[in-house]
Amino acid sequence: MEALLQKAKSLLPELKRWRRHLHEYPELSFQEYETQRFLLHELEKISGIRVKKAGNTGIVADLITAEQGPWIALRADMDALPIQEIERPHCSKRAGIMHACGHDAHTAMLLGAAHLLWGERRSWQGGIRLIFQPGEEKAPGGASLLLQEGILDEVPIQAIWAQHVTPQLPVGKIGLRSGPFMAASDEFHLTLKGPGGHAAYPHLTPDPIAVGSQLITHLQQVVSRAADPRSPTVLTFGKFQAGSAPNIIPTEAALAGTLRTFDEGWRRKARELITHLVHSTAEAWGLHAHLTFYPGYPVLQNDPLPHHPHTRLVQGALGTRCRRRSPFMA
Repeated sequence: MEALLQKAKSLLPELKRWRRHLHEYPELSFQEYETQRFLLHELEKISGIRVKKAGNTGIVADLITAEQGPWIALRADMDALPIQEIERPHCSKRAGIMHACGHDAHTAMLLGAAHLLWGERRSWQGGIRLIFQPGEEKAPGGASLLLQEGILDEVPIQAIWAQHVTPQLPVGKIGLRSGPFMAASDEFHLTLKGPGGHAAYPHLTPDPIAVGSQLITHLQQVVSRAADPRSPTVLTFGKFQAGSAPNIIPTEAALAGTLRTFDEGWRRKARELITHLVHSTAEAWGLHAHLTFYPGYPVLQNDPLPHHPHTRLVQGALGTRCRRRSPFMA
């Protein structure tokens, strides 16, 4: 394992080049066409690899030393976020798009794993499926498309490993555990509509900005008062857009956010409660509410950790092992 890690370090110049290129040319969910072309070009440098497109903008690549041997899968996501990056070395060259969540690093690491593992193919037997997943940031997510295409059923995959970078851990440290590890993620979009009017006559017109602001604070009680405190829950609004002038009550306010939960029963109940509170509050103030939930990934359930003297090194090299019923990582 130490020899393998040393060889991994020798890939650092290439890893930097791949990561910086991906960071400079980010693409949004399901638009990763140039990223796909770049990865196909780099993967084709590995003689013997079997590569195909998947999920329109994704890639599945197989390293095989023995058709009848065990199979594992390694996965990384490819898409970026609609964020404007400040000027810095190797920053995004595309206005309003940035790899702010580390998917450029994930993709570069999986590409590096492909080169490293194929170079060490005499030390293992079986098959390794490399999954470059598109559209992780947009519900219902690219993992659902890949699962529909049967990429986990085409070969007898026994385990799938994935990872996510985090600034909360020191460099060189891996954080993992058995059981629930990453929350289910649901995206929601809310529109509040009314007739609009003049700001000087608020008594004549329901105000979607005021009601939207009330809902942002009121719905936090879903977490603080309706959720079991032993079950982590997060409700965050990331978007609030309304109005065009300081002296006009707008006809519409648009809000959007995310609900993160660790229990499927509570997940359903929380959505029902949020829906009830949104519609009853809007109705009380004379507004029409349109609320849509976009269900995302289920809770990530990690398999129990094997008891083996090399467990820590293996997990550190490969990442986090997760069950098939959780579509990769959210």
